[in-house]
Amino acid sequence: MRRILRVLVLPAVLGIVAMFPARAAESPAEAKADGNYGSNLSRVYFAHQRLLAVREACDQALPAETAANEKAYGTWQVRHKALLEELDARFMLMVRGVSRHEREYLRNLGKYEGAVIEYRNKERDELLAQPREGIVQGCADFRAYLAGAGSDFRKEYAEELRILRQRKLPK
Repeated sequence: MRRILRVLVLPAVLGIVAMFPARAAESPAEAKADGNYGSNLSRVYFAHQRLLAVREACDQALPAETAANEKAYGTWQVRHKALLEELDARFMLMVRGVSRHEREYLRNLGKYEGAVIEYRNKERDELLAQPREGIVQGCADFRAYLAGAGSDFRKEYAEELRILRQRKLPK
């Protein structure tokens, strides 16, 4: 059974970093949900990681706007608190599912969290490589996005979340 989990779950966990960048530019309507738990989790999880990368890039490129970025993101984060906690729990469960024991779990967790940070840093660096005018406009768009209806992950990723929630989280 553990071998089956490794075959089904490990590629999904490892693949989330490899597959998501291509989807990062797609709108949720373009990135169709499929029946694969791992790809649906990665779609939503990495959408949040992309928001963090944009916030980091904006803070680094335009330090005078850090407070405005923090306020916009903080408001968005409060609205999505339960969802973000759920995504983290689902991510941790996938890592636990491919780990035979606690020591391996901790090693895998570090490896996969490192891959997530690497993805976020790559996204941030790509944004920072843009001309300054693009960054200024992108950061203004970022704050507007966070305040707008389009940033409601529960609606934008409704199908992915429906598929994820077919697998109940342990209490």
